[in-house]
Amino acid sequence: MNKVLICEDEKLIRQGIKTMVLRSGVPINEVIECNNGQSALDIVAKSQIDVLFTDIKMPKMEGTELVSKINSLNLETPPLIATISGYDDFEYAVEMMRNGVKEYLLKPVDRNKIAEVLQKFEKEINEREEEKQRKKQTIYQKLLYMILYNSIKPEEIEEISDSLRDIIPFEEYVVIVCNYEGNEIEESDDYLFFNGIDYMNFFIVDFKHKFDLIDKLKNYCIGVSHIYNNLRDLRQAYYEAGAMRKIAFGTGIHIIDNEFYRTNPSGKYSVKQMMQTANLICSGKIDESIELLQRFVDNVTARKYSVEEFEEQIKIILTTTINMYKSSLKAGEEDIMDLLTMYRYQTIEEYLDVIKNWISRFDELIEEEDDDSRNYIKIQNAIEYIKDNYASDLNMAVVSNYVSMNYSLFSFTFKKYTGTNFVNYLKEIRIGEAKKLLQETDMKIVEISSKVGYEHEKHFTRTFKTITGLTPSQYRNSLL
Repeated sequence: MNKVLICEDEKLIRQGIKTMVLRSGVPINEVIECNNGQSALDIVAKSQIDVLFTDIKMPKMEGTELVSKINSLNLETPPLIATISGYDDFEYAVEMMRNGVKEYLLKPVDRNKIAEVLQKFEKEINEREEEKQRKKQTIYQKLLYMILYNSIKPEEIEEISDSLRDIIPFEEYVVIVCNYEGNEIEESDDYLFFNGIDYMNFFIVDFKHKFDLIDKLKNYCIGVSHIYNNLRDLRQAYYEAGAMRKIAFGTGIHIIDNEFYRTNPSGKYSVKQMMQTANLICSGKIDESIELLQRFVDNVTARKYSVEEFEEQIKIILTTTINMYKSSLKAGEEDIMDLLTMYRYQTIEEYLDVIKNWISRFDELIEEEDDDSRNYIKIQNAIEYIKDNYASDLNMAVVSNYVSMNYSLFSFTFKKYTGTNFVNYLKEIRIGEAKKLLQETDMKIVEISSKVGYEHEKHFTRTFKTITGLTPSQYRNSLL
């Protein structure tokens, strides 16, 4: 529970209720006090209040009027209200309940009753939040269906776009596509993030905050769509931004806006060159094959060939090579096919480094047992380093440098040996340590958040709930 508001004009009674609330056993982040109904209304209008305890008889605005005016605010998530009165009037209590009041408490307020009400409210808040998340996830699935499913019908687009208005209230928006995986940037009402296909992940962002988000994505090569105002155009905006992301990938330019590069390259990589590259790899002529690929990449960067052309041809080169040696290839085919997921990498040059490494090791892969002992030792050292330093500002660049591995190779090898990517592995380590601290210590949530490496408590809470299904407070309470 985040915020509880207590509205009572008598200071001693108000402070007494506050003490009972804090000692109720229900985790609460903040308790706010005020002494009249008008102040309470102002607070509810400006801040998300979870629970309101209000006296009936108060100056400036009585509790009955306060409840009525809160109802007229039409809040998306109104507070759960418990009124407090010195009069045991059944009909009056019934009338308050009809106006949306959940509980009717009599003075003097009993601390056990306060605890009972808060426990009931906490359960209702959690259920309400879960239902809200279920509805949101349903809408998100529809949005992804609208954007990514090729055979969607126009009437389906119309229906889905109408249902998106509550979660995408932007008057104007753009779509930004990049290989960001949703781990570094704080959530915001100014944009929504989604995982696309083949690392073509995307943001839908309020146009007014476009450059704020671009600044946060300064370490990524991104594609940006035109400005749109109709949600029916989301699909078009996504594919525009995706095309720009591919140009950014091919050129290494940080940001490609749809206003640029209106014409596409017309060059075609010949079948002869493609087969020549595959044959050179298979015959062990490593330097020559790498030289051909580097020439191809240079031409993509210079916009002679399109990124799509490179993607198509590299797929044929790799699959041809793999199929020729399928029976004797010792490395896992799934790991090798992972090489075809180009857009997980920032740029084509970064991706080429991974391909070069694979080609350089091709003879080793087909002639020797799959003995990557050196890489295994490096990954083991990396894991030990993560376990020792998870509480610091840790990222893959730091760890790959520590074990002296190329960033892209480290990413590929780390996933191979651990079964997951670096970001998710670090999350599991941090949340595992947080669970121990929640169980074995009385440390505050914000202290635990910092101790396991999270700068922002909200980010920690959201990650903890994603992994465990519970907030840190809920997890701690479940251990009692």
